[in-house]
Formats: sequence, structure tokens, C-alpha cells
Amino acid sequence: MDEFLLNLLLTNPEKGLKKLIDTYAGLVYTIIYSKLNSRLFKEDIEECSSAVFYEVFKNRNSIDLNKGSLKAFIAVIAKRKAIDVIRRNKNIADSVVSMEQLNHDLSTPKEEYAETIVMNKETKSIIIDSIKSLGEPDSEIFIRKYFFGQSTKIVSKILGIKENTIDKKVSRGLIKLRKILKEVL
Repeated sequence: MDEFLLNLLLTNPEKGLKKLIDTYAGLVYTIIYSKLNSRLFKEDIEECSSAVFYEVFKNRNSIDLNKGSLKAFIAVIAKRKAIDVIRRNKNIADSVVSMEQLNHDLSTPKEEYAETIVMNKETKSIIIDSIKSLGEPDSEIFIRKYFFGQSTKIVSKILGIKENTIDKKVSRGLIKLRKILKEVL
């Protein structure tokens, strides 16, 4: 089967790619889903799956079946792509907004709070624990807005909550966070 698929990829790339996806989509999706499910959304998992098949397609001329099966090659690429996605998103989360932004007065212009700082691990941990203590969906709203920089509109679509409800939850959550952080810090 591997030789047939590889030959098809080389002689008829379109047909070969379709057959490759039909054959290994379940495997790729399962590997990526197991790595990213708790971290990202279905769309991100699907995008990562597409990237895996693109990578296999791009490297079709250099695949050596003497070194291993096509299935193993695809599985390794899927795992690596999922890890890359985790790293990219971790870098976003590591650029956490400053305490001043979490505590800012909503009437103050955003430009004054545009500068962010990278906090030490202990402070990050305290803030994340404090955000988690808000409960769902509030904690997810805060993580999406302040750690991933998603807009209210995007968070609203993802969580299926009205935009004005998101804004109210953020406003009330900031008050709760201030109290929690004053006690902890």
C-alpha cells in the first residue's frame, strides 16, 4: 500500500494526495487531537492536519520507504506539527499582559497600557490560579482576551455568549481579580 501511495503521489500528485488523505486522515487527526484537544479549537486541529498533509506532499520526492513505513513518516510529522502549534501558542501565553493592564481603569486610553512585560513564573502562576478561581466561563474569557489577545467578538463566537455579556463578565471579573490579587500579592 505504501509503495502504491508514494508512486501515486509522484505520478499523479492530485490523485495521490486525495488517496493519502482518505487513507491517513483518521490517524493524523487522532494524533493531533490527542496533543491539542485541551489547548486549542477544532479549527486549529484541522489546520494542523492540513499542514501535515502539505508537508508530506512537499517532501514526497524524498520519502524513503526503506527507512520506515509511510504511516510512521506521517505519524512523526503529525506529532511534530502539533508540538510546533503548542510552542507557538505557548509563546503567546508567555507574553502575558502586565498587572497594570489587568488593573487598569477601563476609562483610561488603551495606548497607556500597550506596553506588556513578561512576568516571572511565580507571578504568572499566581495570576493563572486567580483567573481559574473565577470559574467557567469567566476564566476562559480572561485567558482568551488577555493571554491570547482575542477580541470580544471572537470570544463571543467561540463560546456562544453575547458580546455585551462577555464585556460585563470581564468588567466584573476584573473587580474580583483585583480583590483576589490584593490578598495574594
